[in-house]
Amino acid sequence: MKSKVALDQVIIGVEAFETAEKAAKAFGKLDPNKYEVLPVLVVIKNNRKSPIKVGQLEVQYIVPGLGKVQALKSDEITSAAAGPTAPNLGPKPFPIPTRRKKNPLSAPEIEGRSFAARMIAAGESASGFFYFNIKHRTTAKIYFNGLVDASTNQEIFYFEIPFTE
Repeated sequence: MKSKVALDQVIIGVEAFETAEKAAKAFGKLDPNKYEVLPVLVVIKNNRKSPIKVGQLEVQYIVPGLGKVQALKSDEITSAAAGPTAPNLGPKPFPIPTRRKKNPLSAPEIEGRSFAARMIAAGESASGFFYFNIKHRTTAKIYFNGLVDASTNQEIFYFEIPFTE
């Protein structure tokens, strides 16, 4: 992991997959960065004596001076590559079936590598990608909120992790 922070016996590490070489390691030929979708690998290690809930995790990509970008939901990832479409005002073609271009971000690698954990047992870890509709900036930080101790139902402090080179 490029950057990590430990707080209250929870360690969170993040790494932006901002280059084609890094993206190839995780997604093969697909490079989400071509479609301005930044994949960020997140690893959460729970060193506490009780499990933690991560189902309501709020993740933001913060760029100083520019603001916050929420992590894309799974149904928003595919629409990020679609871009704006202009209406077709020309004559209507005959009803001949045509092939539609497949959306590259609907590949199973994107959904399959997303962070999907709902709970992390004591002494265990979970990992996966969060996706942001932005180009990577080295001055950015990742903000995490919503980690909850499952035994007490109390929220664990928020985490703010700067990217390091």
